[in-house]
Amino acid sequence: MGSNAPKCNVCLIGSGGVGTIGSVVLENSGRAHVTAVLRSKYKIVSEKGWDIESVDHGTLKGWKPSRIVATVSEAALPPSGAEAQQYDYVFVSTKQLPDSYSVTELIRPVVTPGVTAIVLIQNGLDIELPIIEAFPKNTVISGVSVIGSRTVGENGIAHIGSERVIMGPHFHDGLDRETQIRQATEFVAMYDSGGPGIVSLDLDMPKARWYKLLWNGTFNTLCALMKMDVGEVQSSKGRESLLVPMMRELVAIAKEDGVELPEAAIQKLAYGLPDDCPYRPSMLVDVEQGRLMEIEVILGNALKKAEKYGVSAPKCSTVYELLKMEQWRIQQDLSGVVKAKPSKVDGTSLF
Repeated sequence: MGSNAPKCNVCLIGSGGVGTIGSVVLENSGRAHVTAVLRSKYKIVSEKGWDIESVDHGTLKGWKPSRIVATVSEAALPPSGAEAQQYDYVFVSTKQLPDSYSVTELIRPVVTPGVTAIVLIQNGLDIELPIIEAFPKNTVISGVSVIGSRTVGENGIAHIGSERVIMGPHFHDGLDRETQIRQATEFVAMYDSGGPGIVSLDLDMPKARWYKLLWNGTFNTLCALMKMDVGEVQSSKGRESLLVPMMRELVAIAKEDGVELPEAAIQKLAYGLPDDCPYRPSMLVDVEQGRLMEIEVILGNALKKAEKYGVSAPKCSTVYELLKMEQWRIQQDLSGVVKAKPSKVDGTSLF
């Protein structure tokens, strides 16, 4: 895109730690005009902007994208003085919580059929399927991101781990393959030009998603369940007795799903970090902060495939059921359910 070419119009939905850094990258490219949907953060960020400490972008005090709105419906309306509003890309970095809300319905007001490419920077398997069904004439781009970034306080972003992201189209029959590749390639080039993070194009996104699931389906889930950081999980005997066997179950499911993952992938992911690694994965942070976890798109969808293909996955199934119990507890807390006071009966007398 030349310096005089019009900027791409991008709508960002999900302006947390990942999405806000994404908007910084896109604005820094000089090729994008970003409209950020901030919802609960709208008032404070519209007044003060974001205070960002970034390993990739330095200190940004009071930073704002080109446009800030409170709702997706507002984002669908043209800015004051403009005649129309149409987005080239919708960048989605919300959590994938299908039991709580539909991403398809969330983004519908800002998707123009046949025009808007939808970029999903989210965890999980098969997250693209409902999007493709709802928007069969639109390119759907998937992003597998590795980044250490979170919100801090009312308007802060702490970005401590440099971004590495793989992006590519999820091919479908509603649109010609060339158009899907072109829109994905253009977005990757724009994103790559906006920062020092590493971004690459991959035309086999199902394999990229399964590879990341080897980590998310094991480290992410076990850290959340045991309230342990990555180093603690690695140092415990659970890595050999539970985490690696879970990875092998996921590799077996992936194989039946048409994705071959080599033994080297298990060795790299299970043993690639130092045993004192203090990293706290997203699901652990969710539990600690009383937020719902992405258990369905991470383990739930993988186990549905296991059932479909007749693959035995007892360890993954047990971890999944335990996480559902933890999720239930979080839901109770979020709903304000008052717990009954415990009986004064001595527990030893019950059995």
